[in-house]
Amino acid sequence: MADLPPNAGVTVPTVPMEVDATENNGENSNEPTAPTLESILPPLPGLESIAECVYRWEIPNWTQLKQQERVLSPEFQCGGHTWNILLFPNGNRTDSLSVFLNSVDASKAEKESRWHICVNFGLGICNPEDDKIHKTSTAQHRYTTVEQDWGFNHLIKLGMLTTPVDGFSRPLIEDDKTTIVAYVKIIKDESGVLWHNFQDYDSKKETGYVGLKNQGATCYMNSLLQSLYFTSYFRRATYEIPTENDDPVKSIPLALQRVFYNLQVSEKPVGTIELTKSFGWDTLDSFAQHDVQEFNRVLQDNLESKMKGTQAEGAIVKLFVGKMKSYIKCINVDFESSRIEDFYDIQLNVKGCKDLRESFVKYTEVETLEGDNKYFAEGFGLQDAKKGVTFERFPPMLHLQLKRFEYDMQRDAMVKINDRHEFPLVIDLDEFLADDADKSVKNRYHLHGVLVHSGDLHGGHYCAFIKPEKEDKWFKFDDDRVVPVTLREVLEDNFGGESPSSKPGKQFKRFTNAYMLVYIRETELDLILNPVSETDIPEHLRRRLEEERELYELRKKEKEESHLFLHVKLLTDEHIREHEGFDLCNFEDKSYAVTTLPVIKVKKDDTFGAFKEMLVEKLHLTPGQFRLWTMVGRQNKTVRPDVPIPDSENDKPIDSVREKHSKTSSELRLYLELPDPEILAAGKPPLFLPREEGPNNPNILIFLKYYNPYEAKMEYLGKVTIKSKSMKIQDLIPIALERKKLPVDTPVKLWEEVKPTMIDLLKPKNTFVQAELGDGDIICIQPDLSPKELEELKEPQLATIPNYFDSLLNRISIIFRAKIKDQHAKPDLELLLSKKMTYDTVAAKLAEKIEADPLKIRFSVHSPSTNRQQVVVRKGATTTLQEMLHSVFYSQFSNVLYYEILEINVSELEFKKYVKVTFISQQGKDQGPFNLLLLKTALVSDVIEALIPKLKPETGVKPADVRMIEVLHGRLFREYKPEDPISVIGDNANLFVETTDLGEPVAETDKVVTGIHFQREPQRGYGAPFKFVVKKEEKFAQAKLRLLQKIGMTEKDLLKIKVVVVPKQLLSIKLKQVEDDDVLYDIIDFAAGDMIGIDHPDRSARTVGGHEKGIKILN
Repeated sequence: MADLPPNAGVTVPTVPMEVDATENNGENSNEPTAPTLESILPPLPGLESIAECVYRWEIPNWTQLKQQERVLSPEFQCGGHTWNILLFPNGNRTDSLSVFLNSVDASKAEKESRWHICVNFGLGICNPEDDKIHKTSTAQHRYTTVEQDWGFNHLIKLGMLTTPVDGFSRPLIEDDKTTIVAYVKIIKDESGVLWHNFQDYDSKKETGYVGLKNQGATCYMNSLLQSLYFTSYFRRATYEIPTENDDPVKSIPLALQRVFYNLQVSEKPVGTIELTKSFGWDTLDSFAQHDVQEFNRVLQDNLESKMKGTQAEGAIVKLFVGKMKSYIKCINVDFESSRIEDFYDIQLNVKGCKDLRESFVKYTEVETLEGDNKYFAEGFGLQDAKKGVTFERFPPMLHLQLKRFEYDMQRDAMVKINDRHEFPLVIDLDEFLADDADKSVKNRYHLHGVLVHSGDLHGGHYCAFIKPEKEDKWFKFDDDRVVPVTLREVLEDNFGGESPSSKPGKQFKRFTNAYMLVYIRETELDLILNPVSETDIPEHLRRRLEEERELYELRKKEKEESHLFLHVKLLTDEHIREHEGFDLCNFEDKSYAVTTLPVIKVKKDDTFGAFKEMLVEKLHLTPGQFRLWTMVGRQNKTVRPDVPIPDSENDKPIDSVREKHSKTSSELRLYLELPDPEILAAGKPPLFLPREEGPNNPNILIFLKYYNPYEAKMEYLGKVTIKSKSMKIQDLIPIALERKKLPVDTPVKLWEEVKPTMIDLLKPKNTFVQAELGDGDIICIQPDLSPKELEELKEPQLATIPNYFDSLLNRISIIFRAKIKDQHAKPDLELLLSKKMTYDTVAAKLAEKIEADPLKIRFSVHSPSTNRQQVVVRKGATTTLQEMLHSVFYSQFSNVLYYEILEINVSELEFKKYVKVTFISQQGKDQGPFNLLLLKTALVSDVIEALIPKLKPETGVKPADVRMIEVLHGRLFREYKPEDPISVIGDNANLFVETTDLGEPVAETDKVVTGIHFQREPQRGYGAPFKFVVKKEEKFAQAKLRLLQKIGMTEKDLLKIKVVVVPKQLLSIKLKQVEDDDVLYDIIDFAAGDMIGIDHPDRSARTVGGHEKGIKILN
């Protein structure tokens, strides 16, 4: 609300009031009590009150007060600031009492200043004799020079003021008297942005840092990138990767360098589109949210490979990689099995752990294997043993992922764990080192970053809290916004659990909590966080990125000022001469080469005469010896000169010229006409024949082209001014022959180029009026060849002008891309072909370029939606390129064809068939897939015979040892017999050949069960099923070791999988996780076809049943 003048004619005495914070507020009584400051404004969690007061404005004559629309109370002081109450006794355009707390100081501060004050306040109205009868509302507000007052437009209905309400015995206004009360607490703004509305907020100005733009769902990526950016050691290593000769589109190191550099020097939020493009991602990938930890690992793996052989090699390992040891040590005998592994991050439990230390304790706790769960030690048999994990070495920088997402057996689904889990600013991890580990370095770690997830399992938002420098403050990096924060916001607000409410006794569940923690070892703080200056950035990189930035700023400025300018495209005879296609030039049809025309940027309010003067200077024209024609689009989709712009329009703004002559276009297209060479040669004025407006104009402008059938080439002969429409078309022939330097008796034919699909033969003896020819029309002339001359042509199919234009119409640029990257090292190849070419001709044209046998080239159609090859093109004797490109219907046209070079002629595929099959060993290890080419009459036994020689020599299987199966959604769909013909196998069948030997003896009491892999839900199966031997009376504690060996996993992987019993029919039943004490033999219904299900993520990075795929960086 605006500042208001003091009141006049109203008595408004002020009564100060001292507040007793310990006053009984009636919590133990049913009787209403008088409100106090503390009862109205209880303490706000984490916020400090620095001044407080209660102000009472007693109104002795309400009727008199209502004569005014709005009234200001006398001023009062609180915390050294001046305030008053703004009251609308008749409502502020409402039927309710409106009351606001107004800052007097705000109106006196400079508008552009950063003056502000944060206030927690309550405003109420109460009975003049009894404070217990009141109506009060509370709010918090950040007062600024823009928002000078705040309050309530609807405190209470006006009709409820003079009658008792809410069970009170007396009204709020009694005997025409009432009291307005303000409860005020000035709150300390520790962060500087408390209750900020962030309108016109400038992150760089307020914090010195900038954020990252969100592309749709890339907040998870932004939070990690900010963390890596403020890891100065990592940033320096990234800058050290040589990128001088890198492709700016595909180079991930260059794209990351660009992001880091812009974060360092930019004043505005930085974009990441170039980075995600370098990953090989499309728009769809930018709208898919992924796991931060998974993205971190994939990105670091990629960068590690790019750093090899450079100055930055080993930087990631030195910074992030530690070592841990998994062991099983026998208690009663001297036997230990252990394995030391590298780790880049540590996944810690949240559930059941109150803080980070407890999570480490749980991670390293020792399990005793005894009783039925004894460990089988080689050479010692079953033994009591201790099993656990210890750390051999911690890295300088620790990435700790808190396991906020887990599988809930009762709900049979993944859920988010929002339990409270505390983490400290400093943690000592020496106690978790192995006894024999090097302890010369103190493993005392300082918190550097907290990556936070808000939301649930199915969606949410990521942000990061980071302390950029060793002694610096904490900041919140929330996509494009950076704000300073308090320690409470970093720690308490991200522990999870219950959130305290301002209302006593009430708490709310928090869905915002820490998901990933970044700690730095105390001894390496200075090294890792040593600030990066511009001089630390390689000169070549600085120069390149600064040029990019300057170009971006220039384009941005041009875009911002674009509404002030008009773009003029100027067509000259030289451009027409260089153009060999339809029309005089190609403005925008991307099916063909677009003509490069000069685009002149002109201010819209510049006069047309000034524009012509500029052309005289730039193009070295002679004033008065050129004329400008507007070019407009015709209904037949051609663009031709329409009318010359008269000198009478020289004083008009150029944009009004566009409005008049080309209103539907945002740009002005002009043709620059120079005098006819014949007129110039005569030397007699006028250079241009005078024009009359309207259809009665006698002279017209015609464009001439000449077609040479011997070279199948079209040539521009210039334009001709026809003095009178009554002239005959044949009058043009001498002019054309003279310009082409041909004998005057050369027999010719004339055609009108109407549009690409309409080339009309003209009758020379017709007049221009009879032929309906006008300004801008094109006449093509060619020799009239004799039968003998036709036989001498290199390309007789292009003997006439219509034939030539038909070939142009069917001309298409095709990009050929190798289907199998390793098979052919050639990059993408672009060829100009005809849509009417046959399969064999297309193959021959490609074979000539890649030096291959055209008979062995097979093509596949490209899908624009997936950017991948799809259906194989079937070869036919008459199959044309047009038909090849439309083998499958796609909503988007693609001019890409994939090719592969077969071992046999493509025509032989009429009698042969490719069978794609993967081999699986006893240990669940894959080989393949293999593409086997067999006769269509072959049997499954022939597939197996062809496969075995391709396997690794150590595999050592025979045809009798294996079977071939088809798998659908991770389950056995069909088992093929050796005598089955391969003709019954579908083209896209998912085939596996597996050994029939189970890898262990099967006793009479044993049962064999099918096992499947799935992700989260059994319906989301993937991979190949397997057979597993279930032994009577064997507990799962022993069985799981055999199971792990069967599927090619280690004991460490047990933390990542869940084993359940899956009913064959997959009814809506909750699946129970198999526990160590369970006996599989007893809980599986073998007769009903129950299966063992292993729930773990599909890391194949392929879509399974339409569900989300894993992160993959393609370049």
